[in-house]
Amino acid sequence: MVLDYFAYWNGAQLRDLFEAVVAITSGPSYQGLIKSAVLAGFLVTLTTALFRWQGMAAKTFLFAVVLFYSLLLIPKTDLSIHDERAGTVHVVQNVPFGIGFFASVTSRIGHFLTTGFESAFALPDAEKFSKFGMVYPQRAVSVLQGIGTATPLGRRKVNRFVADCLTPELTDNPAKVNELAQSSDLWATVTASGWLNPARSTLNENGEVKRCDEAAVELETFLNGSELDEIKKKLGALLTPDRADPAHAIMTSLPHAESLLLGLSRSLDSSLKHSIMLQAIPEGVSSIAQLSGSPLSLAVNLAKAQGNLASEISYRTMSEIAKVSLPKIRNCIEFVIIAAFPLVFILIIAAGSNAGLIFRSFFVLLIWVQLWAPLYAVANYLLISVDSNPMNRIIAEYGGNSLMAVDLIRQTGASSQAMAGYLMLAIPMLALAIAKGSDYAAAALVGGLMGPAQSASQGLSGQLSSGNFSSGNISIGNVSSNSINANKNDTSSSFADPYTSKISTAYGT
Repeated sequence: MVLDYFAYWNGAQLRDLFEAVVAITSGPSYQGLIKSAVLAGFLVTLTTALFRWQGMAAKTFLFAVVLFYSLLLIPKTDLSIHDERAGTVHVVQNVPFGIGFFASVTSRIGHFLTTGFESAFALPDAEKFSKFGMVYPQRAVSVLQGIGTATPLGRRKVNRFVADCLTPELTDNPAKVNELAQSSDLWATVTASGWLNPARSTLNENGEVKRCDEAAVELETFLNGSELDEIKKKLGALLTPDRADPAHAIMTSLPHAESLLLGLSRSLDSSLKHSIMLQAIPEGVSSIAQLSGSPLSLAVNLAKAQGNLASEISYRTMSEIAKVSLPKIRNCIEFVIIAAFPLVFILIIAAGSNAGLIFRSFFVLLIWVQLWAPLYAVANYLLISVDSNPMNRIIAEYGGNSLMAVDLIRQTGASSQAMAGYLMLAIPMLALAIAKGSDYAAAALVGGLMGPAQSASQGLSGQLSSGNFSSGNISIGNVSSNSINANKNDTSSSFADPYTSKISTAYGT
């Protein structure tokens, strides 16, 4: 019998883990541990039964040992591990039934709920937590906008083109500054017919003098020939490092992410060229202005609206913790729970008739960690949908993903990302409350969220109930100096009014 187990970007590690569990539980040393646990549990049970005159307790213990050993360890099953993100399948044979069956059942519950939510939300692959992880469109757009060139040669070529051909245009022609600031496709703008001055020239890597329009054609040939491929490799390493086909994954997902959040429909190559210029123009103009000291005030304004959104769209503190740390923590917890099965089984055998409580707690932990994924899927939809509408409206207002729109995109994303990120931090507690079927965990969560407000309100209500109320008190300019109070000898002086000074001594006032 082959059972399915669904993993999220850690399928290879889980394969190694289950193979380790198989090796441990089938070895002679583990069988010796089981015998020791049975002997210790039987002696404790027998001693207790003798003191309490409960002869059936020993028989119950032996029956429970045989039952759990026969059901959880002796039967074997094959486990097929499906990694939803990497798209790989690993098969582990002869997994003990106790961990293979129940891990498969809980995993299929989590997978069913995750895919069910994502199907109900009608999300394409780029927006699915199960395929790309948390807030992939935001991460994709932020990385895409800040990627720039990928090779030293590409960086030199682009920087020289910007310094020799674009910066003089921005210095001499303020209208082109406004045009460039509002452009949603910078590369198409600067390479349009008549935009560059053919009288200006630059040097290529071979030391040849090229007119700026010729240099633009040469640079585009270089970008299409090699630089864009290197950038795509870098994007794949940053966004989908564990996918079997990272290049194909970004080719299909990045245009969709741009379309969703920025309302743009264009090829990935066009987006990459725009991103290169989005980085190179502000940096190049700013550096030239600093070195030359020339009046590039209009051009330097481009640097203030630099289009690198890597630290603006998705790098909110709370959402960064949520999308990077929590999925890894979830996988680590899942790993540890499964790895604990050999030890848990020893405890089950030693517990005898009380083994049900131990096994129930272990099953709750399996359910708990599998509930993270569907709850992540729901919160992931929230993060994406919260940002998509206002960003689309900004893009529509400014005509595209231009330098002028960057600041507003930055401001719009801040609050929604932080709130959704905080919601993500609550998911483990929510999953625990569901797995345990307990309202206490949920109440503790709500109490934690409301704690600061409750503390403030309780402090105020305590003062009001005792009749103390103070509001609007202001104390300014109070000074106390040269005051001595010792042995009840008061030598202070005071002014009764601006013209009368009162001093108390041993001889009177």
